[in-house]
Amino acid sequence: MFREGTDFSVLDRSRGEWGEAADDITALAMNYIFYSVQKSLRLTGDLKDLFELFFENYIEKTGDDELLEVIAPFFAFRAVVVASPTWYPLLSDDVRRSIFNFLENVMAAKKFNYRDVNSYLA
Repeated sequence: MFREGTDFSVLDRSRGEWGEAADDITALAMNYIFYSVQKSLRLTGDLKDLFELFFENYIEKTGDDELLEVIAPFFAFRAVVVASPTWYPLLSDDVRRSIFNFLENVMAAKKFNYRDVNSYLA
């Protein structure tokens, strides 16, 4: 990423072409949360429907229920990225706080409940 003059950052693609399922799932799923939280500080409407449908389809097609027990640190990583002022400097404090609430509450849960994301955001 290039900024003014010679100021730049290098992005790393070290994880290769095949990723950990939990990382791949959170890479996409966090977007539903992030965009909805920016509008209403909650996961609502079509984005909520798409988020839940995404998880339902993944679990139905893979049988990977264990994902919900191991996904927390991957969501935590994604939450830190989207809450970062480096990447998203214009987020309101309320949005940033909701994302950090999500991070803390997901990490505290034994198993991720994809149907109750709003409890993690509170």
